[in-house]
Amino acid sequence: MATRIDMPQLGLTMERGTILQWLKAEGERVEKGQAVVLIQTEKVEYEVEAPGAGTLLKVVAKEGAELPVGSLMGILGQSGEDVSGLLSAPTGAEPRAASHEPRAEGRAERAESREPRAESREGRAESREPRAESAPVWRAAGERVKISPVAKKLAQEHGIDIATLTASGPDGRIVREDVERAIATKSREPHPALRAGYPESREEQKPTPEIIPLTGIRKVIFDRMGQSWREAAHVTLFADADMTEIVRLRQERGTDWERRFGIKPSYSDLIHMAVAKALREEPRINCRLDGQGVRVRKEVNLAFAIDLGEGLLAAVIRDADKKSLGDLAKAARDLAERARAGRLTPDDMADGTFTVSNLGGLGVEYFTPIINPPQAGILGVGKIQEKPVVLDGGIHIRSMMTLSLVFDHRLIDGAPAARFLAKVKELLENPAWAA
Repeated sequence: MATRIDMPQLGLTMERGTILQWLKAEGERVEKGQAVVLIQTEKVEYEVEAPGAGTLLKVVAKEGAELPVGSLMGILGQSGEDVSGLLSAPTGAEPRAASHEPRAEGRAERAESREPRAESREGRAESREPRAESAPVWRAAGERVKISPVAKKLAQEHGIDIATLTASGPDGRIVREDVERAIATKSREPHPALRAGYPESREEQKPTPEIIPLTGIRKVIFDRMGQSWREAAHVTLFADADMTEIVRLRQERGTDWERRFGIKPSYSDLIHMAVAKALREEPRINCRLDGQGVRVRKEVNLAFAIDLGEGLLAAVIRDADKKSLGDLAKAARDLAERARAGRLTPDDMADGTFTVSNLGGLGVEYFTPIINPPQAGILGVGKIQEKPVVLDGGIHIRSMMTLSLVFDHRLIDGAPAARFLAKVKELLENPAWAA
């Protein structure tokens, strides 16, 4: 009996999804649990699995289509089976064209840390069609280049101009083997400086210009950050926190924490815990715009930014103020690992009440982050660095860190924002709560 493959609802807040790539072709045999189609909702990509064994009889919605939850994407059944009844059945709202370009370009921009998923999809895509049917493809000048994420990353690492590559993958797509052949050829060639007899010119050292399309995660960031900047009244407060005791505590207790928790909490984990405690003690900052009023949230759902190379995700630790240091560290590590593996769900990023963005690991001293709507505040965290500080009438070297609290002045007054920042600073400078 034929079975529908519908756009799934991956979280309570999901309303629509976009088809990025069909991983199986019409007429291809599919086993139960095999990935059939790759979809995207917000910043999450998800492989929809076959509900049973059979043949992919019909691809109803094409790649790049954006569909409401529950809409028909394809039909699975036995070869030759009549599927006209399913095709004529109501499927919800009509699909509309996606607001971004087809997946070949958008997926090519996937972050480096998510390479393993991209590579596995590349392998499946190539295995769908025999190599004998994948003749090399040459492109006309100016034609858009189709390239898999893994192949693109490999080409960038080795300085290969993708416009010069010959594509052997399906539909004229450059795959990893094409880049590897170019790398092997390049390694046998003499360096340009040796060929020309003079030092390599500055012109030769320039990287190949590249246009990053506003698709996928970049489109979401583009829209949301633009909305935040236009609508929120951003005000920033700064404070320097003395992290000397936090540094000492982590050095002294790190081994014990790892034994007790099975994980060694990072400085980010300690900062997250201090922020969660401060939100509980100064709840006015933990709010959002709700209709014509300001809704102060009872839950402390702490969002934290995760760098994916080409864009950020804000994953949410629910009830962060109720977690122990070990549980909070485990939750953050799990979310970060799943984000980089492309396995977050929409619920993992939903309903955050306040965000922490830490760029200290990248050497940034301080910055002013943009509020993640509909939240009313975000805390920017800079790097911990030793500085001379006047203390008790003398100059001492202390481990200092700058905090940048950005808040929406429409929803929060300066005084409660200042009290919250002062509470975070106090908790970080007196970390007995973490012992």
